[in-house]
Amino acid sequence: MSSESQLPAALQMPLSRNVQLLLEARIPARLAWNDAGGSPRIAPLWFHWTGTSLELSTFAGSRKLDELRDGDLVAVSIDTEDFPYRSLRIRGRVTIEAVDGLTSSYREAARRYLGDGPGQDWCDRLADADQALLTVHPTEASASDMWSAGYLTERASNR
Repeated sequence: MSSESQLPAALQMPLSRNVQLLLEARIPARLAWNDAGGSPRIAPLWFHWTGTSLELSTFAGSRKLDELRDGDLVAVSIDTEDFPYRSLRIRGRVTIEAVDGLTSSYREAARRYLGDGPGQDWCDRLADADQALLTVHPTEASASDMWSAGYLTERASNR
């Protein structure tokens, strides 16, 4: 498991305001991998940041589980859709763990994305579903925030 000192600089404490906003947002993470034939795949998934790894859950029987292998290199993007854009890009190895029922990370993400009551209701509806926990152990990470880029700086004469 990654320790704080092994994390890429963009994910080390204290987190930048940009990274903190993205990790707390209700934006799905986009997980990217290559299938067995080498074709790129991407899927939006709810996520939970543990402080050292990114946890995503997928349902048993999903295509991802047929294509991903423990230790595969994956990429993740968490980014906004509204201008000016913010993004966090992470690369790392994935570990896969089959779970009976819903993962605790999925339940926590459901509360964050939907709210306490609706998140619990959603999870109750899925009580019989099994999942797999996909844990991304970051080896590289970078963040961008268009507001901090020089080309968006407001000119004094335009204020």
